[in-house]
Amino acid sequence: MHFLRFIPDIADVVDFNFGLGPDQPPTSAIFKPELQRNLLYKCSPEEDFTLASMLLRPGPLMVLLGAKFEGDNSGKVDKVNRVYIKTAKDEVLKLENQELLIKKWPPNEVMSIDTDHSPFFSKPNELHKLLLKASTMYCG
Repeated sequence: MHFLRFIPDIADVVDFNFGLGPDQPPTSAIFKPELQRNLLYKCSPEEDFTLASMLLRPGPLMVLLGAKFEGDNSGKVDKVNRVYIKTAKDEVLKLENQELLIKKWPPNEVMSIDTDHSPFFSKPNELHKLLLKASTMYCG
């Protein structure tokens, strides 16, 4: 699955890095600084946003774009219990795109949190409760 197709107009919101040269596909991407607040941290406290934006680094694209579940291990990946936590106010991965991801590879459980793309900053206690619930349900 090509995850970037779930983020419309990706080139408008990220800066690509071309670590293998300008004639090769991008190797990493980072959200443009002027868009980070609204896309990633709009529900987060100002001080958390400030720290997060200082620590944000480019994400590797080749790993994500090249991930495949094929061959001898393809059936084993579905034996792993999965929980998807929807982020209701996510501006990076809108709800309709999250639904497409869930439909494409259904998890055992879908939980929701009323926050942005970064619940670990905006609603850490709620996220913690959901993670505990998921771990007790499936790791038990």
